[in-house]
Amino acid sequence: MITVALTATIDSTSERIWRALVDPAERLLWDDRILGEISPSLATPPSRRARVDRPGNPGRRHRAVCPEPLRRTRWRFRLGGVPLVMVDEVLSVERHERLHGRISIGSMRFDETITIHAESDPSGPRTRLGMKLVSRNSIAVFGELVPRLEVQRIAIEFIDTTLRQVRKHCETGGAFLGTRAGAPDGAPDAPPSLLERRAAR
Repeated sequence: MITVALTATIDSTSERIWRALVDPAERLLWDDRILGEISPSLATPPSRRARVDRPGNPGRRHRAVCPEPLRRTRWRFRLGGVPLVMVDEVLSVERHERLHGRISIGSMRFDETITIHAESDPSGPRTRLGMKLVSRNSIAVFGELVPRLEVQRIAIEFIDTTLRQVRKHCETGGAFLGTRAGAPDGAPDAPPSLLERRAAR
């Protein structure tokens, strides 16, 4: 397996960074690789199942439920100038501190972990954002096998670009947390999303 992990320190609150990452409407504001949303953010139906060996009886098969994402979003996505389809799935969240998900870009598959840690700094809000991608050693793209070093390069570039764009967005005053983009002053905040409610528990 290939594991790539990078971090960035951002002069912003952890809540602000969390919102930038989990709100699909806000991602359109900071991610210039996104060409548009193909389908709305929805949870997958509970019928996704996989057949696995029953413990203690490898000859017998039973149906096991695959992890259902809290949200699945399909994007038109540009990778190295090539337009592809990216499927972004959120599998679990832990408060506003950790997110586990899956990313599919074309035929490439990555397991994703995002961590958010507020740092103590008397000069102002400061947060460390970490992102980790895990994939197989090689990936088949257009019928050809992409070698380990190229997979690693793609993962590093994806994480680095994501961290830099999130930092720029949150430090330079993107849409403020809890306020609908384009809403007039005094307009009520949008209701919290499913991810917001799960994370707040």
